[in-house]
Amino acid sequence: MELAGVITGAIALIISVILAWRNYLSPFHVNIFCGYPRLEPLPLKLEDGSTVIRFSAILPLYFTNSGAREGVISDIILVVNSDQNGWLFHPFFYTKYSMTTEPALGTKLTEDSSNEPFYPVHLAGKSKVYKSIVFSLLKHERFPLGTNPLSPGKYSFTVKTLEAGKNDYETRLVFNITLNNEQINQLSTGNYLIPFLDEVKDKREKLHN
Repeated sequence: MELAGVITGAIALIISVILAWRNYLSPFHVNIFCGYPRLEPLPLKLEDGSTVIRFSAILPLYFTNSGAREGVISDIILVVNSDQNGWLFHPFFYTKYSMTTEPALGTKLTEDSSNEPFYPVHLAGKSKVYKSIVFSLLKHERFPLGTNPLSPGKYSFTVKTLEAGKNDYETRLVFNITLNNEQINQLSTGNYLIPFLDEVKDKREKLHN
């Protein structure tokens, strides 16, 4: 009987420690999920006077903190890579995913009082937050904007975050989209584009096999 009581007590202690860790002590841990990206046409004027089309991206992002402790995401960057280019984007504004479009997302962002310049994201323990964020191209020596027009093919999107108190960005999300000639022409004529994620398309195709 005494041994059974010791075992029962030990099990109860282990369970209480696990629950305490899960509910009160586990560290801040962020996961990010993204809906379909919305690509906005961004004309880029070159030194010779010609123009090539790039894009800004509106990402509908879902932030979840699986840890019990609160934390702050102080910065978010987006890196987009294709076979020909690599571009760096910075968070520009919080906005409505369904905002009225215009080239380069100009005055529409500043005229609407519900749009707010980017600020750090706070997450309480065991919480989730939805943010629709405009990411704008950032000129960087490692990520030149280039002079070539957009080309058909796969584009890889990588979302990285910098947590308050840390020195390095961490990759939180990677997804891919494939643009065809018709979609690139759509951007070139000043229209926004909402492409499917390749990962979603692949899973849907498997349903029909």
